[in-house]
Amino acid sequence: MPRGQFYTVFTLGFATAIGLLGVSLSILLFFSGEAWAWAYLILNAHQIPQDWLEPGYIALFVAGAAVLAAYWIVRIQQAIVRRSGDRLIARLNEQYTAIAQTQGREYADEFMRLQAQAMIDESKGKPFNLFGGQKMLHAMSAAGVHVRPPV
Repeated sequence: MPRGQFYTVFTLGFATAIGLLGVSLSILLFFSGEAWAWAYLILNAHQIPQDWLEPGYIALFVAGAAVLAAYWIVRIQQAIVRRSGDRLIARLNEQYTAIAQTQGREYADEFMRLQAQAMIDESKGKPFNLFGGQKMLHAMSAAGVHVRPPV
């Protein structure tokens, strides 16, 4: 499994665990009278009004906080992956532009086609094809680059 894919799967699993733990804890708090009593004592000690203090609100707050934390963990991870992908695309674009300026567009297209074909051939039988190989082939064909098997 490629490293980036591992990080994505790990982050999604971790965020799911946080969300499920928060929801299960909120269910426990909803049916537990002890949580309400502790919250009443803490808020009463600070002279905060308790008219909103009900087990349903406490459980909703806990579940909402857990789901929100899980959501932001996934959003941050996706932003990191997107930035990494954008950097890779920018590097490939720089390389293409440099080759196109020195050797011509046809040579640059052929070089990029061969480079993409090498990446695809290298990843045969690996999970890479499930997570981007088909998209790469589609993007290449949309750009007019035809992938031919090596002769």
